[in-house]
Amino acid sequence: MLSSQTSRKVLFMGLGASGKSSIRSVVFEGKNPEEVTDYNATINYTRSTKNFIDSSFQIFDCGGQENFISAFMGEQAEFIFSNVAIFVWVVDMSDFEQVSTSKFYFNHGISRLQEFSPDGTAFCLFHKRDLVSSAQQEETYHTMKKYFEIEGPLDIQYRTTSIFDRSVYHTVGEMLQTLILKTTKALTVSEAIQDFLTEDEDLLGIIICNEEGVPLFQEGNYSDFLEPANMALANHEKLKSDFRPLKSLKITMEINNNLVVFQKLKKDLMFIGIAIKTGSAQFTAVKLEKIAEVIKKLL
Repeated sequence: MLSSQTSRKVLFMGLGASGKSSIRSVVFEGKNPEEVTDYNATINYTRSTKNFIDSSFQIFDCGGQENFISAFMGEQAEFIFSNVAIFVWVVDMSDFEQVSTSKFYFNHGISRLQEFSPDGTAFCLFHKRDLVSSAQQEETYHTMKKYFEIEGPLDIQYRTTSIFDRSVYHTVGEMLQTLILKTTKALTVSEAIQDFLTEDEDLLGIIICNEEGVPLFQEGNYSDFLEPANMALANHEKLKSDFRPLKSLKITMEINNNLVVFQKLKKDLMFIGIAIKTGSAQFTAVKLEKIAEVIKKLL
């Protein structure tokens, strides 16, 4: 394990009721979205530790009441913003009345991040997109992105998310992938996945998720016919009930002329392989399962 990674923070901040705690509970604790819609406000902050491959991070969920945010940006700034790997600012994109206040504190948060963790990365999530009509989501996103943009050396990533679809898993996975790939073991796995995809043109995609469904590795050209994370969501209840107690778990699904194999790996990781079905479905499934076994040994 890399000692430099063991105490780094993933820092979630935003105004009250923006959805920070719901994201943490769904993505990092595996709770169903329906279980977290009536959360009480976070008092001060909560802290937990999560392990990903050879990396360990502290997940900070900071309270969103303005007295807490003012303290986090003020007298507690050095403690809160030191050693931050990823700063995540969450905005309720359906609550237009709070947007200007959110932007005010977002500016301060970015300043504190640059002061105390200049090598940290920043994400601004326009959250609760499920509360915005599908016809208005793209326009709302572009309007808010333009409003929240900050000039400076920091490259801030902007995303729309919801706990009721795979967007939040995909976005958090995107955050963590850049950190995980700093370890030797993760780099070896990533290179092996890319080699498999290069060598076999029938292999369309490989994803490795943790038990909550966050994609820690995600490679391939599969978006034209399948967002594999949606398959994980469709099988969420079965996977959730079978994942922990079983030493092995395999699920095979056919979609048109494509085959999807879910296979449990060690260390609470799930392999998802997608390939064009060549010959029998069993032949293609065995090929994907062999790839999973190679990756399992690397982990």
